[in-house]
Amino acid sequence: MNMTYLHHSGFQIETKHSVLLFDYYTQNGMFDRVNEGDFPHKKFYIFVSHGHGDHYDPAILRWADRAHYILSDDVELPKDFKGEVTWVKPHQKLTVDDLEIETLASNDQGVAFVVKVAGKRTVFHAGDLNWWHWNGESEEFNNDIADSYRREIDLLKGREIDVACVPADPRLQDKYDWAVDYFMETVGAKVLLPMHFWKHFDICEKLRQKPYGAHVALIRREGDTFII
Repeated sequence: MNMTYLHHSGFQIETKHSVLLFDYYTQNGMFDRVNEGDFPHKKFYIFVSHGHGDHYDPAILRWADRAHYILSDDVELPKDFKGEVTWVKPHQKLTVDDLEIETLASNDQGVAFVVKVAGKRTVFHAGDLNWWHWNGESEEFNNDIADSYRREIDLLKGREIDVACVPADPRLQDKYDWAVDYFMETVGAKVLLPMHFWKHFDICEKLRQKPYGAHVALIRREGDTFII
């Protein structure tokens, strides 16, 4: 399958029969990398981890005639929306066509997704599940965040993850890599795709220097595609 970095935490996965979009976000159309004309015979599966504006873009609703939406239950849709929607909460397991979907609880808002595609490849998309250690916050807050992150990631121990999309947020300063470090040390992935790095593409290069660096995809720009 082909996996394309769109923008921020947004990814596109193209398989033989379908296209999966995770946390599609265009920033007012400036980073719209999805040309639906490229996939004339493929169904879209659109995942939204939560309703924050940098993860949910109402532009996704334009594909209602060819998409199945898998949405965190905090996402708000227009009352007259007629598309095919599956609502999810944390810690659910469900099947949509040939997708086996599991959700984890975000420690910010909404869910993280674990998706097995056609019984073959397993994709983890963290949404805003992150090790949100803010310098200057109280020790109690940061300890609670650490516990909540580790608790959810620990649920994946022993699982074979082909592709993992995990936040590496530079606003956390020297703690930007704690979530990625813990994920790779505890679970691991054949390919790690950093996200939520606010166009600081140098973070990908920094993560490549880690002991697990050979697994880190070097994202240099929006639209970069990787064959998984």
